Amino acid sequence: MPEFNGRRSKISKADKKAASQAVHIRSLKVFYDVVRKRSFSHAAVEHGMTQSAASQSVQHLEEFLGVKLIDRTKRPFVMTAEGQKFFDGLSAVLRQFDSLVEEVRAGNNSAAAVTGHVMVASIYSMGLSYLPTLQEQFTKACPAATMNYHLAHPHEVYRMVEQGTVDFGMVSYPESTHSIVATNWRHEPMALVASPRHRLASMPQPIRPEDLSQVALVAFAQNLKIRQEIDRQLRQLGVTMRIAVELDNIDSVKHAAVVNSGVAILPKLTVQNEVEAGSLTMLKCEGLNLTRPLGIIQKRDVSMSRAARSFMELIIGHAIWTGDSNQEELDPNSQSEPSTGPIDPIDTKVLADAAAASL
Repeated sequence: MPEFNGRRSKISKADKKAASQAVHIRSLKVFYDVVRKRSFSHAAVEHGMTQSAASQSVQHLEEFLGVKLIDRTKRPFVMTAEGQKFFDGLSAVLRQFDSLVEEVRAGNNSAAAVTGHVMVASIYSMGLSYLPTLQEQFTKACPAATMNYHLAHPHEVYRMVEQGTVDFGMVSYPESTHSIVATNWRHEPMALVASPRHRLASMPQPIRPEDLSQVALVAFAQNLKIRQEIDRQLRQLGVTMRIAVELDNIDSVKHAAVVNSGVAILPKLTVQNEVEAGSLTMLKCEGLNLTRPLGIIQKRDVSMSRAARSFMELIIGHAIWTGDSNQEELDPNSQSEPSTGPIDPIDTKVLADAAAASL
């Protein structure tokens, strides 16, 4: 590289052409937000530019790539196949870039304010049960950072983590793979529930395993891990139940139990409101002691931003408070399950203290 001699050097035509074709990070972010918000105008407002400037930014990116990313002839616009491919890969690139910028700016100053955006994917039951309170506490602990979450089915959470479109995911029955690291968070108790009108509800508690034989069970779909674990424990008890219906989500199973279609085995936290309202009752059965392991998954060998690490520390701190301090990585070749711990209702004051201690 030639030394700088203090005089302005002439820029060749080739250099000018290369400069005109350069793609700036802002252009990438504008395109990403146009697609994410499904709107040129909304993305323009976020970036402090006019709608025309946002459109020109995307057009410049298309010229650089030599392909159309967005079909503007349709209203609303639609992504081309090339545009979808570019968008899917761009998310991880931008997240890594923002993380690097944040780390460099913070330097060795551990007291620097935590900034940036955290994106988490979660299965529905975990997201609805835990994330609203955790998000509120994170906002209080790190006011300069923002956090959003996306609720999805388990396979979709794994896909988003692998593609880098989220910082990490929260799933039940977490599993490590060659591309994903799974960390144990807690064991969530399961409950045998039924309508108060069900005949088992009027029997002396606890009932015996044989009392469940041939009783109609509102079951999860067979492809779900939770169903497989329920079936495994029932077999160990020598119980054969009659499947009334198979459903793929907790809310549907819960509703079917409420209308007295059969008994159900559900995460205890998800039925607390129904039990308190009297639409469901918890049954006790000798030998039936099911829990559902919950965990955090993240992409292997990818560093997270300070904001994402801070939010994960808050979550793990909450697990320690509830008595489950086993946060080691789950071995993908191991069949052992993480240890159990008592689960208590979320207490915002205790959680805030845990958050402050861990950040």
